Parts: sequence; structure tokens; C-alpha cells
Amino acid sequence: MKFADPVRSKNLLILAVISGLIAGLVSIVHHWYGAVIYDTPWRVGVSYWIAGIVIIVYSLLYIYWENIDNIAGKIAMWIFLFCAIIFQAGFIMFECVYSHVLKNILFFGGMPQSNLDTLYPSPAYHLPDNLFFEITGLLQLVGFVAVWYAYRVFKDRPWV
Repeated sequence: MKFADPVRSKNLLILAVISGLIAGLVSIVHHWYGAVIYDTPWRVGVSYWIAGIVIIVYSLLYIYWENIDNIAGKIAMWIFLFCAIIFQAGFIMFECVYSHVLKNILFFGGMPQSNLDTLYPSPAYHLPDNLFFEITGLLQLVGFVAVWYAYRVFKDRPWV
């Protein structure tokens, strides 16, 4: 089996890798910085997990590309689907949308402190008090671009 348009398929793979690497780097920087400024060492561990997952996920694309005609390529693509689309979308919904987008909307929208403390308990969460931390938290939305390109790669596979 071959791709209908190999150049387009290769470009999608490249865009998926680039967007995934950028999303991973933003999240790694965000968690490292949070570990330092809030003295929460567990965030460093999150950074290591993110780095490992990024390496594994995009290695799967290489395996897929090199083994498109056999079972190894198919298995790599299905694992890629789970990790790069399903897991990453869930991670972004929680880590970015809930933990930063909603938190900032509620905080700057004037929600009472007691409600914010219930929704965002310390020490796992910190109410907005550091611009760089909040900006990098919001920038994790770039992960949805990576999810979109991962979906396009999955949809472009030459077998169903």
C-alpha cells in the first residue's frame, strides 16, 4: 500500500512532528518554571514524562513511515492515535483549558476567593500571580494544533 500523494503525506508527518515538539517544549518549560517558582518538585517529574512521551510518540511516526506496508506500521499508527490524539487532547483539556484558561477567566472575572480555593486547591494550583507561568500555561493550547495534525496523519493513512 502506498500513499495517494506521498509528498502531502510526508508534509503532514513533518507538520505533526514540528507542532508536537513545540507543544511538548511549551509544556516542559511551563512545568519546570512552575516547579522552581512554586517549590513543587513534582512538576519536574511531569516535565520528564512529557519529554518521554513526546520522544515515544514521534518515534512511532518514524516506525509507521518506514513500515507502512506491514503490521508494525499499523500498530505504530494505532498507538500514535491513542497517544497523540486521544491522550494529548485530554491532557490539554485538563492541564490547559481547566487549569489555566478557566482559572484565569474565573479569577479575573471576579469569582469569590472561597469558590476559587474549592476549584483550585493549593498546592496543586496557584491562582494567577506570575505572568510567565500563566502565559506558558495558556500557550499549551498550541497542543491542539499538534492534535489536529496528528489526526490528519491518522486520517491520511493508506489503509482503513
